[in-house]
Amino acid sequence: MRLIDYIRVHKLWILSHVMILIIINSVLYSSFAISRSAADMIYMNLLVIIVQLAMMTAGLFSAKKKYGRILQDPGGNIEQIVSSYKGDFYMDMLAGALADQRRLHREREENYKRGMNEFQEYITQWVHDMKVNLAVCELLLEDMGSEAAYPFRGQTEQMKFRVNQILHVARANHYDEDIAAEEVDVCLVLRAALKENALFFIHKNIEIHTELQSFHVISDRKWIHYIVGQILNNSSKYMPNNGRLDIWTREEERACHIHIKDSGIGIPREDIARIFDKGFTGRNGRTGTKSTGMGLYYAKQIAETLRIGIEVASREGEYTEFIISFYKLSDYYGISSVSGH
Repeated sequence: MRLIDYIRVHKLWILSHVMILIIINSVLYSSFAISRSAADMIYMNLLVIIVQLAMMTAGLFSAKKKYGRILQDPGGNIEQIVSSYKGDFYMDMLAGALADQRRLHREREENYKRGMNEFQEYITQWVHDMKVNLAVCELLLEDMGSEAAYPFRGQTEQMKFRVNQILHVARANHYDEDIAAEEVDVCLVLRAALKENALFFIHKNIEIHTELQSFHVISDRKWIHYIVGQILNNSSKYMPNNGRLDIWTREEERACHIHIKDSGIGIPREDIARIFDKGFTGRNGRTGTKSTGMGLYYAKQIAETLRIGIEVASREGEYTEFIISFYKLSDYYGISSVSGH
């Protein structure tokens, strides 16, 4: 607390003492001859001023000690600091206000969590119902001729992907509470994600080349599948017919990497730094395939939680390459600490 702050807070107290001093001097001035009492009055005033300055100094240092701990460490345990001055009127008022704020915060947090859980339960049930309907559609398509059913199969697969994406997005708001650390064969997960998106690549006659060397990490299988699947689905959307997709692994001393490179339309230079931003669609998302800008955002957020790196390189009109990096030794400790919440 600065001196000016102390004076501002105690200005009425200081003003009252000045008024009292003026009144006393006025009474003494009117009651005695100036020749006899002037020196005594000056002496008395000096004594009173010295005493008042001493009291103000003591009060200033006391206030600095009391409130300085809170002002210097606003992120600390304020309740503990306040409780150490129990019996102080202002500190008791502050303690009461903090308790009320904390109670209101807990109530709002509980209401928010309850609402989010109810929303997630609703989305999960909706996805389950939609999957049942889609399964029925697939059974009906099996009874149709292969050529006649082919366009409908593509749309059905796209609907399945989007339904699963809705479920993952609903869970992504709580993904730090939905992580199960286990030993994962990343290449097996990659092949499963490829199979899931196979119909999209077949529909566009995309040629796929893979050079995969199996490696294992301690991570969450489900979320790795989501990250890889999101990137593969993006590749299928932004590649023209008869394109090429290359997927290979590369191992270094510190990490194992998966490279996913497509011969698609590429990403404009001005957009590449923002493709992981929330809701960013870019020029390609606005002029070509419709995009929400949320898939890569959630993929990036989940990857950071799993201690997985994602980088992208692209040249407009030629290619886009995603590099997914799994760092050695760091996975187990990082994911274990998150899954232990």
